[in-house]
Amino acid sequence: MNLGRIVRMIVFGFLVPGLAAQMSQQGPASPEREAKQSSRSSQTQPQLELKRFSLLSGISVDVSPDWVEREQMPLPPSPRLAPFAPQVTFLEFMALENPRTHSALRIATTTDPFLGGDEVALDVQMHGAAGSGNSLADYLFYFFFPPPRDCLDGGSEAYKKAKSQAELPDQVTVSPDLSIRTDCKHAPTLADFYSRELSSGVLFRATDGVERANGIYAELYLPPMEKVEANGLTFYVFEAQGRMQLDLATVNHFNLPDEMEGAQADFFWAVGAPGPFPFFPDPQRKNVPIIHVAYAGIGLGPDRRDVFMKLLRQVHSP
Repeated sequence: MNLGRIVRMIVFGFLVPGLAAQMSQQGPASPEREAKQSSRSSQTQPQLELKRFSLLSGISVDVSPDWVEREQMPLPPSPRLAPFAPQVTFLEFMALENPRTHSALRIATTTDPFLGGDEVALDVQMHGAAGSGNSLADYLFYFFFPPPRDCLDGGSEAYKKAKSQAELPDQVTVSPDLSIRTDCKHAPTLADFYSRELSSGVLFRATDGVERANGIYAELYLPPMEKVEANGLTFYVFEAQGRMQLDLATVNHFNLPDEMEGAQADFFWAVGAPGPFPFFPDPQRKNVPIIHVAYAGIGLGPDRRDVFMKLLRQVHSP
């Protein structure tokens, strides 16, 4: 037997028993060890995959797979409301809904209506009286959760008819006390549900020759404004908590679960832009679009802040 073969036999003789002993010490995997390995494996698995919805400008939001996009809608405001709405031009608009949580989300970009102001002025404006034309309730009403189209059409036509009858042949101004109220019929959809929870209808009126169209607003509580920095964006966040609890008739009409009886609607609107927020013209950042994120949800209690904040932190700018 040659020397190389003898060496290999000696080495193999030492290695194999050692390897066998090591495998014997390890033994079969215990149930506890398998459970730990399974737990460790599940922890490393990716979390629930998010869906991304994007505007053409590149503004996007990542949400759970439950969210779906509504059919493409015309840019706000409705032609019936445009003469009375805040002077802001919408550039893009997307409406999302979550049938599982019965919530609605709106993402939009606009021109900047807040130039020349500041945080304090914005806060004061949004906490103004509902119906003033520039308050939080008004922004939600004109742009994000307006009355149904047929209700606006009917109210506008009724107002025009009353206006025509109130005017004398030689008069060119509207009667100072003209007021036409139209209570809306709401279809059993999420959009109409939140329209109803914000405003039961529309009031066309004229005072001292000045014409207006306002919502017939529900009772709302407005908490203080919040400033949020997320993903390089600066947002100012406003909330309008509905004070009325849902009755069973409303729950049934809008096909909501029975356990939603007693729930309350909660509205949020965040207005933002890449920081710093453009309150003043900047030659280096001309025509910065303003990002709007509006949300409406319901729950047994009015505060849906945590839900909205999670959504807001999923908004990204290119």
